[in-house]
Amino acid sequence: MKKLLLPIFTLIILLAQSVRGQVLIDTVSLVSYEKINTRFCFNNSKLMAGNNVANRYIIYYNPDTIFLNVNQSGIWTRKIAYTGDTINSATLSFYKDTIWICWKEGNISAQIKAMYTSDKGNSWSSVIPVSLVGKVAAPSIYAAKNGKIHFVWSMESKADTTVYYNVYSNGSFLDSPYPLSNLTGQGEWPSVIAIGDTVLSAWREGPPPTKIWFRSSFNGGRSWNSLSPIPTTTLLPISKDPNLAYAYDSTINTHYVYIVFDGQNLIYLQRSIDFGNSWSIPDTISNLNKWSQFAHIECNNKGFVGISYEQRPIGSSLYDDTKKDVGFTYSTNWGNSGSFSVDTLAYAHNGFGSAYPAFNKIDDNNFYLAWLTKDKVNNKMNVLERLIHFSNTTGINAYEQNINPRINIFPNPFSTQTTLQTNMNFKNTTLNVYNFAGQTVKQIDNFAGQTILFNRDNLPNGLYYIQLKQDNNVIFTDKIIITD
Repeated sequence: MKKLLLPIFTLIILLAQSVRGQVLIDTVSLVSYEKINTRFCFNNSKLMAGNNVANRYIIYYNPDTIFLNVNQSGIWTRKIAYTGDTINSATLSFYKDTIWICWKEGNISAQIKAMYTSDKGNSWSSVIPVSLVGKVAAPSIYAAKNGKIHFVWSMESKADTTVYYNVYSNGSFLDSPYPLSNLTGQGEWPSVIAIGDTVLSAWREGPPPTKIWFRSSFNGGRSWNSLSPIPTTTLLPISKDPNLAYAYDSTINTHYVYIVFDGQNLIYLQRSIDFGNSWSIPDTISNLNKWSQFAHIECNNKGFVGISYEQRPIGSSLYDDTKKDVGFTYSTNWGNSGSFSVDTLAYAHNGFGSAYPAFNKIDDNNFYLAWLTKDKVNNKMNVLERLIHFSNTTGINAYEQNINPRINIFPNPFSTQTTLQTNMNFKNTTLNVYNFAGQTVKQIDNFAGQTILFNRDNLPNGLYYIQLKQDNNVIFTDKIIITD
């Protein structure tokens, strides 16, 4: 059966964790249609930023143009940020009213460059050279709240590949680029974040088997702690493409540093409460039945941690985007081991595939998944997004007390009737059925008990999505297939 677009309906999933919270996974929305060669930067980068849901920005590019799409009160306006030659890895960062963008331009004789705008992309600064000219790659940028702009990238020489760092403040770089990685290794794909004058960076390093390394500065990047003699973990045969996040739990005065990366086609999370002096054992948080890569992590100071990644069926080609999908999982308990959701229903798969997903923080309660869908039929790229909203709750309902509704559907597929058998006694519960376009095609109201008989009636054959809703909470979703 041809795979169909995920229906457009809202999913609410509640986790049974010590930190109570609701996570709303909203509808899939189209940002824009673009040329077929449009790309997101997939490595260790931020793609969307802003003040709030109604005032935010997203960046993407093709080989000769960087676009900044500006959302104001629900309306997207695409603006050309920069035109050049052989553009790659365009990323952004944002603080107050200034948007910074950073990218690689060129091939063998390339350079990392940056610009900024303070009027929503209507006018831009001059281009700021960040790196020397050479074989550079993988820029990452972070605009800190103290006004300092932090950059990391990698540069290849005949001897090795080194991760470099520099900081821009008050119109100039403070120092020459600083080498962060082992000078005898192959440092690549760095990530950087900053909390005031605390600057944190991670990268992968070879030769194979590659590992994840971490380093910190506590004076705004002017000097760095000694490089650890060992990577963050020696348990995994191979690991790469780290992404960083930071949260502070004021109730117990604990600082969390999170690092996610992929290794052997799975996504792993490590956590530190001492700014990287020690790390937890890697926790597998992706779907064991799929291959995953390109992890992006965001969090808030309320216990919410979300991670996106690109996933595909086991055995499928890395270069077959039609098989790829948006993976997403989250914790509302500070990323504790075992606290992440499993197969959270944020998938967006359709017949064209869903590639390069990224998870982006807008504010403490609002986050966005963003990804690309390549429509070869109409020769265009769809830029898509999905709101992830977190809110604290003041009460506890049945689904936060370690009671997770489970439903068996049999038979499935079916032709005339199927049965939904639950493990809970429901009261005044509603069953909604949606077609692939997100339209409600059937609704059963006010049912009770543990068994639901579902009759096909006049529904045509095909794929449908069902949703159980009680007390205004969506408590279960699944799919059914009707055949003739």
